[in-house]
Amino acid sequence: MKKKSVVIFIASVAIAVLAVWGFMKGREELTREQQHEAPIKVPLRVKNEAGGPVVTFDAATQKRADIAVATAVPGTRRADIEALAVVLPAQGLIELRNRYVAATAQADRASAALHASRREYERLEALHGDDRNISDRVLQAAEVAWRSDEAAVRAAQAAVDALKRSARQQWGTVLTLAVVENASSFQRLTMQKEVLLRVAAPSGVRLLTPPATVSVVHDDGRLSTARLISPSPQADPRIQGPAFFYAATAAGLLPGTTLTTRLPVGPEKTGAMIPASAVVWWQGKGWFYVQSEPNQFVRRELIGAMPVAEGWFVPQLQPVQVVVRGAQILLSEELRGQIQAGGEDG
Repeated sequence: MKKKSVVIFIASVAIAVLAVWGFMKGREELTREQQHEAPIKVPLRVKNEAGGPVVTFDAATQKRADIAVATAVPGTRRADIEALAVVLPAQGLIELRNRYVAATAQADRASAALHASRREYERLEALHGDDRNISDRVLQAAEVAWRSDEAAVRAAQAAVDALKRSARQQWGTVLTLAVVENASSFQRLTMQKEVLLRVAAPSGVRLLTPPATVSVVHDDGRLSTARLISPSPQADPRIQGPAFFYAATAAGLLPGTTLTTRLPVGPEKTGAMIPASAVVWWQGKGWFYVQSEPNQFVRRELIGAMPVAEGWFVPQLQPVQVVVRGAQILLSEELRGQIQAGGEDG
């Protein structure tokens, strides 16, 4: 009986030990699972200083994030205003050229006829003076033909001059001369290598000297440059402001299209240019990052910037080191740091 009680006691102790061991193992497994599922805490790389938030990325992190910096290119630029431009079809100039060729051909034919009739009159006049080998009637008929051809030449030349005057009233002197002389500038327009733009400045804007070049804003936001041909002799009928003719590369510009252009006006400003890849947009504003120290980056607002073909011209910007690749990563890190700091404060 006593032996049986001892066996029961030993079995009870063994069961208790196994239960405690199983409980402890379960706690260990649970702890490991909780540690595995816990989010990895990323180190805080943003700190607030007097000049604003500063993002700190060491060299290794910059390499992993593919962050690149470059020196902002210094330069000067005049402030600009928006102006509407219409891409004009070259057909009007081509028709002017055809009319001019026809008018000059008519004038040439009249001149040739005049030359022939005058020589004939002179020949008959010599015969008439030589013992009147021809009658007075024949000589008079020759003179009538000569005088008639003279009138035809004057009329043909007057038609050519009138065509030129009419063309100058519509196209201006420079374009009219290009058409008349079949210049290379006119040929580029007819071969669709270039297009003709009529740029209209806003009403009330006075431009005594139109800018030599303007920036053309394409539908996709891309900028191209158009060069001045001449002032237009006619105001734009919609805006009632002064208008100017410009030539631009034809790529992406279809006749009849209305575009926005940037007209440089006013005094020149000094600053620097940064590429479009350096700009990030947040809260409806443009921003860019400057490398203040080898591992530190500060965000700056794109204030008073003017779009240029290379990106943006920022007035008063010094040739600092600008983040040209990876600016969006810095912005995301800055915003994450603000959220994390706010959570810790709460």
